[in-house]
Amino acid sequence: MKKPILFQGSKRKDRYFEGWYFKQVCEPLQQTISFIPGVSLKKGDEHAFIQVIIAPAIQTHYFRFDISEFSSDEKPFRVRIAMNIFSETGISIDLRNEKIVIKGKLNYGPFEEIKHTLYSPTIMGPFAYIPNMECNHGVISMDHSVNGTLTVNETLWTFQNDRGYLEKDWGTSFPKRYLWVQANHFDDPSVRFMASVAKIPFLGLSFNGVIANLIIDGKEHRFATYNGYKDENIWKFDGGYSFELKKGKDVCEVLVHFDDAGELKAPQLGAMSGVIKEGLGARITVKYQGKTYVSDYGGAELVGY
Repeated sequence: MKKPILFQGSKRKDRYFEGWYFKQVCEPLQQTISFIPGVSLKKGDEHAFIQVIIAPAIQTHYFRFDISEFSSDEKPFRVRIAMNIFSETGISIDLRNEKIVIKGKLNYGPFEEIKHTLYSPTIMGPFAYIPNMECNHGVISMDHSVNGTLTVNETLWTFQNDRGYLEKDWGTSFPKRYLWVQANHFDDPSVRFMASVAKIPFLGLSFNGVIANLIIDGKEHRFATYNGYKDENIWKFDGGYSFELKKGKDVCEVLVHFDDAGELKAPQLGAMSGVIKEGLGARITVKYQGKTYVSDYGGAELVGY
C-alpha cells in the first residue's frame, strides 16, 4: 500500500480524481490560504488543477492546466503543476489570472503524522484495504511549521513559525452527504483536530462513516466507525453546525461557526463538475473530557444536509 501522500492514480485513465489540501495560517495578517493541487481524469476533459481559497473576505480561484503539465515523484514526494511545486518540505507558487497573482515559497517543518498500525494504516482504518471506494481520505500532517513569504496581489504575507495542515482525497466522487472540519490553531497550542462524517456507499448499501482525530499534549484520540464511535445530533443552523462523536460515555462535542463560505469545485465521477462551499477562518469549538478548546482559523464544509 502506498503512503497516502503519494500519487495514487498512475494506472487510472477515466472517472478518477486526486487532490491534496495544503492549508496555512498567516497569524500576523489573521488570514488563511489553502492550495488544492490535483488531477481530474474524465475522458475528453482530462486536466490538472490548482484551487485556491483565501479567508477572511473569502475568495476562491480555479486554475486549470493541461494534464501534460502534471508530474509526480515518490522519493522524495513531489507534485509539479506547471511552475508550481508541492512537496513534504514546502511549496513554490506561481499563479496568475485576471483577478489575482500569487507568487512565493514556503518551507515546512517536520510533519506531525497520525498513528499507523497494520489494522489502521491510514485515517480510514481497515477500510483503507478495500479497493474502489468512492472516496479515499488521507491525513498527512495534523500540524507543521510554515516559514517563508507569499505575495498575493500587492500584499506581502510573511510566515514566521506559523502553522500548516495537509490532507488529501482520491477516488471517483465526493460523498453526496458529508461534513468536514479541521483546525490546528487553537487557544491551547498543543491541540489539533480534524473530523469527517460521510454517507459511504458500500456493497449496494450505505452507512455513515466517521473518521476523526484529536491531539492534546501529544496524545492522540481517534474517533472512528472502525473503533466503535458514532455520529450523533448533527444539527445545522444559520451560520454553522454542531455534532457529537460518541462511544458509550465517551463524547466529543464539536461546534462550528462560519459567517462566509467560498465555492470550490468538487469531483463527480472524476469530472470537476460539482460545487461545494467551504468556510475558511471558521470558529471551531471542541469539548472533550471536561475541557473546551477554541480555534478561529478552522476549515469547515457541510454538504447535503
